[in-house]
Amino acid sequence: MTDDLVVETGKQLRAIWWLPVLRGIVLIALGILMLLHPLETVTALVWLVGIFAVVDGVLMVLQALIDRPKGAMWWQILGGLLVIGLGIVVMVWPHPTARVIFYLVAGWILVLGVVGVIGSIALHKRDDYTWILALGFGLVNLVIGLLLVLNPQSSVTFVMVLIGLFALVAGVLAIVTGIAARSLGKDLSAS
Repeated sequence: MTDDLVVETGKQLRAIWWLPVLRGIVLIALGILMLLHPLETVTALVWLVGIFAVVDGVLMVLQALIDRPKGAMWWQILGGLLVIGLGIVVMVWPHPTARVIFYLVAGWILVLGVVGVIGSIALHKRDDYTWILALGFGLVNLVIGLLLVLNPQSSVTFVMVLIGLFALVAGVLAIVTGIAARSLGKDLSAS
C-alpha cells in the first residue's frame, strides 16, 4: 500500500512540475519589465486593477440577478454598479488614480510614523522599555513617508524596482521548485 502511494505521488509530481516553472517564467518576465520600465509598469498595474474591478462588478450584478429569487437586495446590484464605475474611472484616468493611491499609501505611512512616535512617548512615561522600539518604528515610518511625499517619482521607481527584484527571485525559486518536483517525481516513480 505504501509503495503504491509513493508511486502515485511521484506520478502526480511529474504531472504538475511544469506549473511552478511556468509561474517562475512569468514572474521573471514581469520582474524584468518592472526593472526596465518601472513607471510604465505602474500604469499597467493600475489598468489591471481597473479591469478586475469592472469584471468583479459585472459578476456582482449577475450574482445579485441570479440570486433575486433567493432574496437578493437592490444594494447588491448597486454595489456591483459602483464597482464597475470605479473600474471605469481607474481605466479612464490611470495616472491620477495611481497618484491618489500613492499619496494615500504615503499618508498612511506618515500616520503610522506619528502614531509610533506618540506611542513611544506614552510608553516612556510608563517606564515601558519597549518605548525605544515604538520610537524606532515611528521614526523609520516618518522618514519613509517623507521621502515618498517629497520625491514621488523616484519613490515609485524605487518601489517598482524592489518589486521587480522580488519577482525575479520568486521566479527563480519557482523554477527551481518545479525542477526539484520533477526530479523527485521521477525518483518516487522509480521506487
